Amino acid sequence: MNRRSFLWSIGSISLASLLSGCESQYDLQVSLLQNSIPIQLIASLQKESKRLGIVNFQPQLTIDDIYKLLITWQEKKENNSSPHDLVTLGDFWLKDAIAKKLIEPLELSNLSHWDSIPPRFQNLMKRDREGKLNPNGQLWGAPYRWGYTMIAYRKDKFEALGWQPQDWDDLWRSQIQHRISLLNQPREIIGLILKKLGHSYNTPNINAIPEIRSQLASLHQQVKFYDSINYLQPLILGDTWLAVGWSTDILPIVETHRDIEAIIPRSGTSLWTDIWVKPKREKNEQDKLKKILDLINFCWETKSAKQINLFTNGISPLELKGKSNPKIPKMSPEILAKSDFIEPLSTEDLQQYNNLLLQI
Repeated sequence: MNRRSFLWSIGSISLASLLSGCESQYDLQVSLLQNSIPIQLIASLQKESKRLGIVNFQPQLTIDDIYKLLITWQEKKENNSSPHDLVTLGDFWLKDAIAKKLIEPLELSNLSHWDSIPPRFQNLMKRDREGKLNPNGQLWGAPYRWGYTMIAYRKDKFEALGWQPQDWDDLWRSQIQHRISLLNQPREIIGLILKKLGHSYNTPNINAIPEIRSQLASLHQQVKFYDSINYLQPLILGDTWLAVGWSTDILPIVETHRDIEAIIPRSGTSLWTDIWVKPKREKNEQDKLKKILDLINFCWETKSAKQINLFTNGISPLELKGKSNPKIPKMSPEILAKSDFIEPLSTEDLQQYNNLLLQI
């Protein structure tokens, strides 16, 4: 199941039984992206019940599902709809969630492990009231896991060709015409072209870059189909030989299918992060606010970060020493420096991305 359906526009299972036999009374209600927090970490909350209280985690299949919950809660708040105390969101949704007043800022002074979060993640979370990046803005999210866009490919097919993909420019090779699947996302498709040309994923006014249109037109000839959900099934079946997708989708496939390999493009790629955000409430209880911040701090503790690294297909933002998850390709500092979080663009700039892809 694809984890994120965003950029084009923008059933739960209770885990509380791990924490308490009581099914009717909880100190915190949390909606989280399924599998973004490992069961080992949730189970360890048993030892922290005095500090955090009894927490009811309700997994959701996609971040889009959680975003829709935020909207529903705000639409029905006059009918005593009770939003959860904390939810997972993706960094790309942050701008709209702030602008639509679906969430409220976090109290930075009470986040004891904030200094352990790298500045790049810190800067992404500070926004003004319209959701635009602002180093002097308020803190609107707490990142707890991150990942990146990758290239997955069929080893058996490429062995016959005598080469293996290494970077974005390999997508234009004639031997793989009509053998590629791409995410159906303008910022991802045009972003990889920008990265190939040495630009950022967040380049404004792309109409001023003459090569973009011709590069996109030739890439389009290589693509068999565009899809953001079922793009890996054809790769498994061999109908396509290469797919561009998100690491949390691709890494489980690599683990279970020996013929599939994945690489991080050398020119850099797009980054994403799962974050905790606080749904907007009319009234806030101070005791509950403290438990919310304590839960965020708990996810930033070293032991918790290691569990996220070892038992999910993502990476904790904490810079940890020691053994990492061997299933997750390690991104070198050089590639990380050339990679970009997909940041908000102006309405005019975003329209250029959308229009260009639609025209092709």
